[in-house]
Amino acid sequence: MKNLIKISVITTVYNAETYLRQAVESAIDLEEVGEVILVEDKSPDNALALCRELEKEYEKVRVFQHPNGENRGAGASRNLGIKKSTCDFIAFLDADDFYLPNRFKSEQKLFEDPEVDAVYGGSGFYFQDKQARSEDLTSFEQKVDQENLLYEMLILTGKFHTNTITIRKTLLEKTGVFNANLKLHQDTHLWLRLAHFGNLVPGQIDRAVSMRRVHSENRIAGKNAKSRALFHKANFDSFKNYKNVDKRAMKILINRYVFKVSKNKPEALRLYLKIFSANPELLRCYF
Repeated sequence: MKNLIKISVITTVYNAETYLRQAVESAIDLEEVGEVILVEDKSPDNALALCRELEKEYEKVRVFQHPNGENRGAGASRNLGIKKSTCDFIAFLDADDFYLPNRFKSEQKLFEDPEVDAVYGGSGFYFQDKQARSEDLTSFEQKVDQENLLYEMLILTGKFHTNTITIRKTLLEKTGVFNANLKLHQDTHLWLRLAHFGNLVPGQIDRAVSMRRVHSENRIAGKNAKSRALFHKANFDSFKNYKNVDKRAMKILINRYVFKVSKNKPEALRLYLKIFSANPELLRCYF
């Protein structure tokens, strides 16, 4: 039998004291988990004390903070976790969610292939107020060929969830880590880059490998127009410099950037002209 893969699970901790213990304990006993890294991001509740308690209680738990205990957001906190990680594989777990016992069962076999850079699975929903699970899944309904993955991720949004992606650390050397300048959507920004640079394969997509908790304290990310515009600009700024980007995907990235940052059609037209003047090779995406 080949050696068991070991995974660093990274959890950013902000205002999730109520749920943190369940999150950590859902990961700690999984045999593939080599360590659980908690990055406390100046949480306003009593989370830091709980992090220290869990660190004393479980050998696998390690706790970190930013210099001077500063708050730097989810992207910077995940990057700190990646920097401190010691395993060859990286996974993430939001502090108010939890893994299921089958979380890494597919990964063990799939990562025997050195060409596999990342594995994604399905995430279910746990409704805290009803104490009930949903059968709905965040995942693609069927396997997507790698050559179409970036495009499919753009047209079928929300199919990847942070809790269900396991990454070979060497892939992050190609893609870079999270964009800490994005306050929201920095996870999706990274998943798109992973899809372009890496070989991502499905694990268990027909059943949940983690549960996303739905409760009153969930942050609402989708209604911030400024954050969406910054996200689309970051996507364009990244992908315009990459080689061999799927033309269909690049067209979507350009269009979304233009229409999310432009206030009207004349402004959008001027931006299109600016883009194609500076990057005439991008015209290929339209013809």
